[in-house]
Amino acid sequence: MTGQDVKTDAAAAEEIERWAQARMEALRATAEAAAAQFWAQAMAERRRRPKAEWGRLGVRVRQQNTARALPGAFAIEWFECRWANPQARGATRTAYIRRGRQLRYSRAAFRGLAQPWEIALAEAMEDRFAPIRRLVQSLSALRVQLRQHLRLEHRLGGTGAQEGA
Repeated sequence: MTGQDVKTDAAAAEEIERWAQARMEALRATAEAAAAQFWAQAMAERRRRPKAEWGRLGVRVRQQNTARALPGAFAIEWFECRWANPQARGATRTAYIRRGRQLRYSRAAFRGLAQPWEIALAEAMEDRFAPIRRLVQSLSALRVQLRQHLRLEHRLGGTGAQEGA
């Protein structure tokens, strides 16, 4: 592998990374728009119902800020709102709902935590969120694989490994 090949590979890797980050940003925007739609629909439902049927389900798109997270990575998470002090407006606590190993929250994940109308709305939103999660997972895997490949090429670069050999 020549110096020119290394430069070309690095440029290609940078271009793939830029593309992946742009796709991740677009997916995040789509997820945030869907989450906003959930909140608007939930607010409309709450206006039509007595306070006892309002429910406590929420969703958010959250940036992944862990050491292992790739730039732009995010998660779409459902949570239950709990009012810490009902008399103190705005004082809420959230408890995240476990999704499990699947890319989609199951109906059972919401049972006992949400009103029936909230569960139906959450399931409809999951029809939109699950494909986004799958694409995010795929992009993350692509980026990890690219980095691993570049490290391997760098490591093998001095061993005389030839193209096509």
